[in-house]
Amino acid sequence: MDGVTVNLTFLHIGMAKAASTWLYRIYLEHPDVFTPPESDNPNFFLNHYHLGLEWYQVRYFSTYAGQPVSGEFSNSYLLSEVALSRIARHFRDVQLTCILRNPVERAYLHWAHAYYKGQRLANPETDSGNPVHIVDEKKRPLQPFKIPLETVMHPNGWVYCRMFLEPGLYAFHLNRVLRHFPRDHLHIELYDDLVEDPESFLERTFGFIGADPDFRPECLRTDVNPESPSADLSEMSNELRDHIKGFYRDDIVELEQLLDRDLSGWT
Repeated sequence: MDGVTVNLTFLHIGMAKAASTWLYRIYLEHPDVFTPPESDNPNFFLNHYHLGLEWYQVRYFSTYAGQPVSGEFSNSYLLSEVALSRIARHFRDVQLTCILRNPVERAYLHWAHAYYKGQRLANPETDSGNPVHIVDEKKRPLQPFKIPLETVMHPNGWVYCRMFLEPGLYAFHLNRVLRHFPRDHLHIELYDDLVEDPESFLERTFGFIGADPDFRPECLRTDVNPESPSADLSEMSNELRDHIKGFYRDDIVELEQLLDRDLSGWT
């Protein structure tokens, strides 16, 4: 690892469908912060770690210009013990941030993102996690993600359960983070608080990573990466909603204790 000079002071580790793209765009505006300008969700410590830290530095930090705060956004890190152990090995003092959203809403929007946006051709270089068009022998598009969310209720739907529901087991994932990093290196925000008061949300988050907390970006109230108009939570059946709420109930109770916060509105 000789020659590696990555000055990684923060990592935003998740959660998907909880305004991470919005926050990434804001960090691009902040004069104190460097984050890779063309790479939201590098997921290096999971996908490309075998290429080495020097590759990471050249690929994502070659335009770093001495900003006091530098890091990147990768939603896979919260979910991956492998990634977390690798991060801790090289950057033990890094500050970690995450945003949590009502897990029932998050699961539905995660599914809807794949289902309703699957018509476009995704670029695997930049669209991390998006469904990619594949074609059959006659060049007709196939849509491998066109499955109903109700599949998660079937005993054989465990693959889709892991894909859409398991990421919302926040207490489980956060406890895994805390096996690798001290509690004061982890800053947890709620999406609901962001929506209610984005200015205060940014003051807390900027302050945690060491950036000027008084900075206000131009895109503060911009709808970044909006959902498909078809992604309507009211379309979820009561049976499916109750099933997903039950799936999360115990984890939410544990999360309430971890955050010392009432989350009864999620159940």
